[in-house]
Amino acid sequence: MKPDKEKASKNLKVILDKVHNDADLQLLSEYRKLFKKEISLFRRSWVSAWLFMYYDQKEFPNLKNSFERKSFKQESADSPDVEVRLSDEESKTLFFSIGKNRHLFPREVIMFICSKTTVPKEDIGSIRILDNYSFVQVRDTRANEIIETLNGLKFRGRTLAVNFAKPKNADAESSQ
Repeated sequence: MKPDKEKASKNLKVILDKVHNDADLQLLSEYRKLFKKEISLFRRSWVSAWLFMYYDQKEFPNLKNSFERKSFKQESADSPDVEVRLSDEESKTLFFSIGKNRHLFPREVIMFICSKTTVPKEDIGSIRILDNYSFVQVRDTRANEIIETLNGLKFRGRTLAVNFAKPKNADAESSQ
């Protein structure tokens, strides 16, 4: 039996999208280490092809458009990727000492905050991820809980520093 090349191509795109957008990178890394330890270098591509064939032979009813990359702002309020707009009056901006250099995505920040605190995703606003650090807008009534809970925790192999972000002009004023 020959594979349906169009369907297989779409499934590969689904897999790549899930690796980039949905996978728990720490868990995936553990599986990758196990895979590399248990499977010889010369057999890895065969095992990968078999796993892909197994995945591709299954029926996936939600395949339509699932292979297209989704933007951070989505319509569904159930998705952890939805950006909630918080007004400046009801929010604070927090500094997180992790950024793009650790392959961080906004959905991972949301999931991390929600899994370690009692803060619902609706209390998390815009997220700006820069190279070495990030800024996360949160509801002002939840800011202290997030700082107290997350500051000092290990995340992506580093001890995380979380505190209130300094205003943009604070550095300019303090140097004068």
